[in-house]
Amino acid sequence: KTNNMNTNELQIEQHYQNSNTNLYDSELRQEGAKAAPVEKMNNGSSIGDVEGDPDAPPLPYQDSRLPNIPLGLVLSVCSEVQTYADGPIRHWHELVRAADLVRPMMGISPSAWEEAKAAMGPEEAAVVIVAMLERFNEIKSPGGYLRHLAAKATDGAFSCGPMIMALMRREAA
Repeated sequence: KTNNMNTNELQIEQHYQNSNTNLYDSELRQEGAKAAPVEKMNNGSSIGDVEGDPDAPPLPYQDSRLPNIPLGLVLSVCSEVQTYADGPIRHWHELVRAADLVRPMMGISPSAWEEAKAAMGPEEAAVVIVAMLERFNEIKSPGGYLRHLAAKATDGAFSCGPMIMALMRREAA
């Protein structure tokens, strides 16, 4: 009989449950994945197929509405958001999560945030939020300002690039 009941010390596991149901953080956006076109090639395989293998999974969906500026540039100009982030921001979804955390502190309603994400895409809306955070003391109505920019984005008359460039010029002055 063996009385030795040792366990492997390296196998200590804890369950982490996140009750946040925001799908933008951890999953592909379903509406974009459904809208992704699938073209058939001459050999009958789809463009998403790996080397013509019909059983291969399609390539991951990539949102064409990602901001037209690098994330590193946004973070270098809008450094205030790092104060509120869980850790270093390395990907667009982490910036969206940080903006979602900062939004209520700025007095922006959930409906204004959802409207901006629908009009601009969550990544560009997050860039707008962190850029607004840099000028927070100068903005009288952050929610109204965000709604105004979302309306411009709906009309196709908005890009977050000039906002970031203006902050860069301001910082350099």
